[in-house]
Amino acid sequence: MATEKITFEDVERTRRAFSRILGEFSKQKGRYHNPAPELPASKLEGCEVLPNRFELLEKVSKGGVMAEIGVDRGDFSLRILNTCNPEKLHLFDIDISRLVNPTILKGLEDGSGRLKTHVGDSSTNISKMPDGYFDMVYLDGDHEYEGVMKDIMAVLPKMKPDGVILFNDYAVWSATSMFHCGVARAIHELCLNHPWKFRYIALQTMMYNDVMLVREN
Repeated sequence: MATEKITFEDVERTRRAFSRILGEFSKQKGRYHNPAPELPASKLEGCEVLPNRFELLEKVSKGGVMAEIGVDRGDFSLRILNTCNPEKLHLFDIDISRLVNPTILKGLEDGSGRLKTHVGDSSTNISKMPDGYFDMVYLDGDHEYEGVMKDIMAVLPKMKPDGVILFNDYAVWSATSMFHCGVARAIHELCLNHPWKFRYIALQTMMYNDVMLVREN
């Protein structure tokens, strides 16, 4: 039996219905979205805009110890490996069954120890790493606010003094999944409560932008 074709107009009717319900919810003092608190200008001083996250990786110092939280297929893991040339790359994910990139899989099996997976809750596994260990961490794991904050709090003591933290999906709302994204709020709260600031913002076509944070001098 053929699936009924969904039209643009069908989607728009559903969107308008959602918008009406959300408006009524807001009038009843309900809070649905998680806005990011405003940052002072000092937290953005010197921040540059880049065209994409591949250019962002070019700004990362080469070598050292790096981590990616949220690996998925491993395709961006390979990009980190080729662009940043880390001595070690730690890959954290709740489930690595989706990790299929052949180059990454080969690197995990070659016995060099350059690549290592950590399966399970990322904040728990990051907490087991030595303090002051990482030169760069790329966060692309749990996108709900509470999950992002757990990862951030686990990562902070593990960073070297000149280490950098990169975040994927710097947003408050996912336009494709129509669901909350707590990344922007978590990043802003990190900057407000700790000595970290923006260094780069890398654009993405659906505005799932990436950012790099560095410690303030």
